[in-house]
Amino acid sequence: MPERRKSPRYPIFMRVYFPEHDTWGYTTNASLEGCFVVIRNSYSTGFITEMILDLPVIGPVLLKGYIHHKGKEPQGVGMQFVQVRFSKDESEYFKIYAKFIKSLGRLRDIKEEYIRLTQEGKIKLLVLPPPGNEQPFVA
Repeated sequence: MPERRKSPRYPIFMRVYFPEHDTWGYTTNASLEGCFVVIRNSYSTGFITEMILDLPVIGPVLLKGYIHHKGKEPQGVGMQFVQVRFSKDESEYFKIYAKFIKSLGRLRDIKEEYIRLTQEGKIKLLVLPPPGNEQPFVA
């Protein structure tokens, strides 16, 4: 099936909060038009709601979206943003979100360069030990 999205979709974990329903979830991917949110609650397709996305490094932004489709594995919903229904502050939040999403393309390029350098043997691929083995850091 050919890709119908207008902008690239990036794999990214972001915490999501739906304040109207006091429900938490997280994204598995995001694009300029929307995101997929893993949640336990079931919502109807077409349902419009506010959502707070916690953008890494940036912080939380408030957006409005509607449920475009339901996911089966993992359980969740495909959200599409509805800019025409944004309030003034939501429009400003969306501008920040758009800048963030557009920056992910550059980060993907940097990751590809990192992988290429490891494959060429110019640097080693580093792996951190699992959490819990940290030693206290003393400055």
